[in-house]
Amino acid sequence: MLFTAIIAFIVIFSLLILLHEFGHFISARLFGVKVEEFGLGLPPKARPLFRDKKKTEYTLNWLPIGGFVRMKGEDASEGKFLRGKDSFATKKIWQRIIIVCAGVIMNLLTGFVILSLVFSVGTTVLTPTDKVEETLAENPNAQFVNTEPLGMLVQEIVEDEAAAASELKAYDFIAAVDGEVFANPEEFKGLLRERAGTEVNLSIIRRKAKLETTVTPNADGQIGVAISGPLSAVQLRYTFPTSVIEAGKETWRLTKLITGAIGGLFGNLIHGQLPEGIGGPVAIAKETFYRASSFLALLNFAALLSITLAIFNILPIPALDGGRLLFLIFEGIFRRKPSQKLEAKIHAAGYILLLGLLIIISWQDIFR
Repeated sequence: MLFTAIIAFIVIFSLLILLHEFGHFISARLFGVKVEEFGLGLPPKARPLFRDKKKTEYTLNWLPIGGFVRMKGEDASEGKFLRGKDSFATKKIWQRIIIVCAGVIMNLLTGFVILSLVFSVGTTVLTPTDKVEETLAENPNAQFVNTEPLGMLVQEIVEDEAAAASELKAYDFIAAVDGEVFANPEEFKGLLRERAGTEVNLSIIRRKAKLETTVTPNADGQIGVAISGPLSAVQLRYTFPTSVIEAGKETWRLTKLITGAIGGLFGNLIHGQLPEGIGGPVAIAKETFYRASSFLALLNFAALLSITLAIFNILPIPALDGGRLLFLIFEGIFRRKPSQKLEAKIHAAGYILLLGLLIIISWQDIFR
């Protein structure tokens, strides 16, 4: 399962980045900008693949994650690259803005298309077991497929307590104690108090798999977990026209949610703090592991990741699309191009800072 999740992560992440770069590629072609190279993977170059009729070289690179597009005149500091009808630098400012933003638009569109597919095939809503009817009433346009009681969600496991020494993990669902089903957290705690000091068997659900584990409550009948009330998975399905509408609403909701989260992240970074909940590639790979058992869950995750990539890339940070957009806005306002050499140095510095942040976050992920 872990190997499958790693492969799934690499494939999903790479496809989303390639789609992002394809957005730049097709918009550059649309406005007559020469695309000198379309790379599969990241440098160093492994081998050239072929050239198309417009003299774009397609290459295979050694780092098998994502890809890149290299356009004529995009980052050049020498005058000869800034001339010519097929140079990025000679295009009208509105055309360059579209080319720069096309990758972000492609990622947003990808997230929207994936969500449309998910809503039409069937989406799962996690809801309190006693509010299933309310959930159905809140989604009158959806076709009810089924509902599956899951139990209580393990939100946190306290260190050095009984649960920490068992096979129980955060995000497991506890369905029964010694085969006895409970209706609420109070009943669950009551069952544990009755068995204080005695080993009990917990029936749990983990990524749709039903498992068993044992744990011994302490003298107070506690095992050291923070739990939710009983939850159920309600599966709903939409007609295609409705799924498109719902996907649009969900894309907008996720966009606002992710924008707020990223804003909070940079607010903390300004104050010299790195939030514990933030994750990098290692955390994404771990999340893929939890989603890999369900194709629809994996699709949902891919949509979320695609929208996140879009929003992150449009941030006004050097080396990102948003940073390049900022220079174009400057040019549009002041009617003159900034120094190409200065812009290149700023983007290089931004790239180094982002790489450093990525290393710090990944290091935190590994220790977490």
